[in-house]
Amino acid sequence: MNTNVVLAHAIKDASESLTLPDGNKVSVLTVRAVEAFSKAEGTPFIDIEKAALEQEILPERYVRNFSLLSMQNQYKLLNSKVFVVGLGGLGGHVTEQLARLGVGTIVGADGDFFEPTNLNRQLNATMDFLGEKKAKRTERRLRTVNPTVNFISVDHFLRGDALIDYAKHVDIVVDCLGGLDNRLDLQHAASVCSVPLVTAAVAGLSGYVGTVMPGKTGPAELLGTGGAAEDVLGTPAPAVAMAASLQVNEVIKTLCWNKPSESFLFYDLMDMNFENVTL
Repeated sequence: MNTNVVLAHAIKDASESLTLPDGNKVSVLTVRAVEAFSKAEGTPFIDIEKAALEQEILPERYVRNFSLLSMQNQYKLLNSKVFVVGLGGLGGHVTEQLARLGVGTIVGADGDFFEPTNLNRQLNATMDFLGEKKAKRTERRLRTVNPTVNFISVDHFLRGDALIDYAKHVDIVVDCLGGLDNRLDLQHAASVCSVPLVTAAVAGLSGYVGTVMPGKTGPAELLGTGGAAEDVLGTPAPAVAMAASLQVNEVIKTLCWNKPSESFLFYDLMDMNFENVTL
């Protein structure tokens, strides 16, 4: 019997019935069962979770994604590849949420190290890891959050053609850069590779988030380079975490339903003011 068929039968036999808060029942494969199958068969977690979803069996860790995300949506996320550039304030939150959602492959690029000024907002910045490379720390963190996810660590800065080399192998690019200097390069790389770019920036309690489709105008073309407002107004944790969450929301809307937002959301948390702007 084919090994995949054997695994499929084993998964079905190990599945359990779970009653959801809305009263509906769904078959689930527990986290511990996935772990046990992987250890016994030498099969990667991701292959086990995909095999379960193919049989309409929901891996337990994604139960709270359901039913906003259907079995088909969850399967698509496991097969998706997302390129996150910048693993600091925005990127730390973005990669964490993507991993918890079940995005199968995350390529994360950042050549920087954690320093004391990161402690106010960056998820992976702690006293124990000051001086450590952000990419390596993110890799270790995500392995404990969701070992199903394949995190590809790029621990150096990417510019120009190097960005294109990575962008051409993914489904969507997420701009989590600080400042303004390299954003246009990243937007160009995404456009050349015909993939959407989800971008965001924060300064003080204000920020913006939106998706730039290939060939369309993005903020990087309008803001130029040089000094950034964040250097003057700061980057407090609430505004950073909010922007990152909105970026991840754009990613799942695009990957699962092909419905990226057609406008940019500009927000000011001081006044709780939110405005949609079409560029």
